[in-house]
Amino acid sequence: MRLRTNCPKRMGMGQIDTFRDVIKLWTTLDGMALDIGAKPSAISKWRKRDSIPAEWWVAILSTEPAAKVGLTAETLTSLAAREAAEARV
Repeated sequence: MRLRTNCPKRMGMGQIDTFRDVIKLWTTLDGMALDIGAKPSAISKWRKRDSIPAEWWVAILSTEPAAKVGLTAETLTSLAAREAAEARV
């Protein structure tokens, strides 16, 4: 019996289906970089790869944009698991 699904997380006005959607919570890469203490160039690379390294998740989850939409560690983990599964195919 499965208790949870790997469905996209509906958040606020949008939906978080990818790590790019997480990055889109900020209006600019500079804004996200400032909020989490990363370089805008790193965030640009994350967006291109559609991946956010796990070591940045706590910083992201502690921001206002993430809190505003109810972003959780579970959502980020689901995105990473889906990404890993797709890479194996």
